[in-house]
Amino acid sequence: MSYLGEVRQNVRPLAAASLGVGTSLPLFAYTNSVFAPFLIEEFGWSRAEFALIGLTMLVTLPFLPIIGRMTDKIGVKRVALTGTLLILPCYIAYSQMQGNFIVFLALFTLVLIVASMTSTLVYTRIVAENFKQAQGLALTIVNCAPAVLAIVLIPLLNMLIESVGWRTSYVILGAFCFVCGMIAILLLPPEKPREDAVRMVEAPLQSGKSGDYAIILRSKLFWIITIGMFLCLLQTQLHSSQMNLMLLDQGLNTQTAANIVSIYAFGTIVGRIACGLALDRFSTPIVTFISMILPALGFFMLGSSLDAYTVVAVAMFLVGLSVGAESDIIAFLVARYFKIRIYNSTLSLLFCCAFLASAAGALGVSYTLRVYDSFEPFLFVIAGSIVIGSFLFLLMPKSRTFEKIG
Repeated sequence: MSYLGEVRQNVRPLAAASLGVGTSLPLFAYTNSVFAPFLIEEFGWSRAEFALIGLTMLVTLPFLPIIGRMTDKIGVKRVALTGTLLILPCYIAYSQMQGNFIVFLALFTLVLIVASMTSTLVYTRIVAENFKQAQGLALTIVNCAPAVLAIVLIPLLNMLIESVGWRTSYVILGAFCFVCGMIAILLLPPEKPREDAVRMVEAPLQSGKSGDYAIILRSKLFWIITIGMFLCLLQTQLHSSQMNLMLLDQGLNTQTAANIVSIYAFGTIVGRIACGLALDRFSTPIVTFISMILPALGFFMLGSSLDAYTVVAVAMFLVGLSVGAESDIIAFLVARYFKIRIYNSTLSLLFCCAFLASAAGALGVSYTLRVYDSFEPFLFVIAGSIVIGSFLFLLMPKSRTFEKIG
């Protein structure tokens, strides 16, 4: 089968995964930052206090391996349906907040858990099962969906909040994600019987227990990927809940900041397309290194005294290039180096790493804002950590015949 022929044959699962992921956790990283200035103004929270929402990632950590293991055991459809049904009540609860920051943290944590059930952690299994030659391209299409939606949705959402208020906007956003999520569920094809699934039934002593996790954790390659990703993803809070606040720190107004978020989202699309196509054709370690190191320059530019609109726009485009590639790369590396039987279990551990990095980054942002009342010192630290983490990926196996772990 040809490269594009594989894509044509699997249009239905690709569309389901794209729509499911596109209206889930990755999209919320964009929308959270749009609501942030309005919530801070409404309830009088400080920026340093608001930055601590990244610590909710720590509470979410125990649930990620459970979600990953459930997907390995019972399939994508059941897990994704559960998440889709729960997301609208979460956003209705957001709209009822009265200013208690603890309540906001609790709701934010709940949304992280629920949205993880319809995120790349779950839906990319469809890609890993159905694509071999065009796996990078398929992951690119799936992970481009949130950015494509964000380009249109973010400026409109900002205008909607200014027009009807953030409470109504939360409900509208939740309803939109629920409808799209249900369409994604309906598009999911019947699950295929898999050789690995048969072996899991025939050999229960080897699956469902600690043996799989022991195999994963004993792998040196797993730790190379984990440490590299941790250092590169300390930036997460800067492009999720803190993005608009960081851009306002550059002297922009809320609408201009929202417009730059669209430029950033366009950068994520460019990064994903380039990375996905390159992963199918060139050395995995080299493509990963190049993709992950680019935003170091962007964060350095943002930390400098150059605050012109063009400079900020270019810097955010560079940041977007990596964020666009990162989701593709994590899923691709798991599919590339680990067997499908433990795909979601491995991916869930790397998601734990990503959430830990986000929580650590949140502490760094909060400390920097409290001490310096500016994002600039943290931006320079992040630029350095990304450089170090990116070089670690060059230690991964280059051979295409590498025997998969598990």
